[in-house]
Amino acid sequence: MKKRVLPLLMAAVMSLVLLAGCGAAESGVMDTAHANAVAGGNSDLPVITWKMGSTWGAGNVHFTVDQRFAEILSELTDGRFTVTNYAEGELCAASQLFDYVSQGTIQCGGDWGGYWSGKDTAFELLSTIMDDFTALDYYTWIYEADGLACYKELYGQYNMEYFPLVTNPSESGIRSVKPITSIEDMRKMKIRLGGMMAGKAAQKLGINITAVAASELYESLQRGVIDGGEFSGPKADDSLKLQEVAPYWCAPAWYQSAGVNGVMVNKDAWNELPEEYQTAFETAARLCCGEQLSRYIYNDMTVTNQMIDEQGVTVTHLPEEDMALIRETCRETYLEECEINPNFKMVYDSMQAYRDTAANYREWTGDYGFGYNREAN
Repeated sequence: MKKRVLPLLMAAVMSLVLLAGCGAAESGVMDTAHANAVAGGNSDLPVITWKMGSTWGAGNVHFTVDQRFAEILSELTDGRFTVTNYAEGELCAASQLFDYVSQGTIQCGGDWGGYWSGKDTAFELLSTIMDDFTALDYYTWIYEADGLACYKELYGQYNMEYFPLVTNPSESGIRSVKPITSIEDMRKMKIRLGGMMAGKAAQKLGINITAVAASELYESLQRGVIDGGEFSGPKADDSLKLQEVAPYWCAPAWYQSAGVNGVMVNKDAWNELPEEYQTAFETAARLCCGEQLSRYIYNDMTVTNQMIDEQGVTVTHLPEEDMALIRETCRETYLEECEINPNFKMVYDSMQAYRDTAANYREWTGDYGFGYNREAN
């Protein structure tokens, strides 16, 4: 039976991809006949329900990725293997999720690895990077250039498997109550900036970083606790309505040029799964990752238009000399961490090896790599 299930599973995936092109991805609906083909009518496969905690709150755009993954997994297994999603705080606090999954209190959890940088700074590189990768770089590195092996190695040290669920485009940039046009402007402000490495780089640049929880970001900007801060991309920022209290937006987001969210899986629970369900889990994650890449980019495009054209947001940029200093400082910060942490060096070296492979291609594609803006007629 196992030999028969894998081809059937892949056939079902192709059916799901075709349905997504007809709008099924938006609704999360899959034809029952296709779903039945996955299990091949095999009633011998057990009915399994897992709990999936999250670092994201209900309604957060990132939490919808966790939910979409669960939908796809259920579709691929004809509802016999399901994951029940729990938002941040429903099972545990975001800070507790890593240990809950590692120790087997729950089977899996939707995460952003930067939260675990206190355990190992290499987790941050697996979830975000300064002034380097794009979302497409992360996606290509993970699936074609052995990047996935870095996730397996690092999370494996903590009794977990790992599967990316989305590679995030660049964050918005720093949203502020007054315009930022230089590094010097930032030195005079209190700014919320996520990421341990970004904090180290900011310190080198003389920028005062203030710790604020994402859930408190709106109120902190409104009350003047901070003068500026970042959360995520435009769509996610809009979920917090940051533009209402921070009408200025300094771009691009050098502190997080791209990112990755994924699902941690307790290794003991994983090993107990039938092979068919392991295949379905991996396939659901891969399909979710590709689907969410386009969704995130398009949502960020449309929300950016709303913010600039309708909501009065003003975008500012740093001068070239400041961006050059930031680029130099970010790289210096990473190289220093490579000297301290072998795991960090393992991941960073892998990412830079991918960069070397991409260099010639990136150079000659030029404007046709990710396109260019036409001048107005």
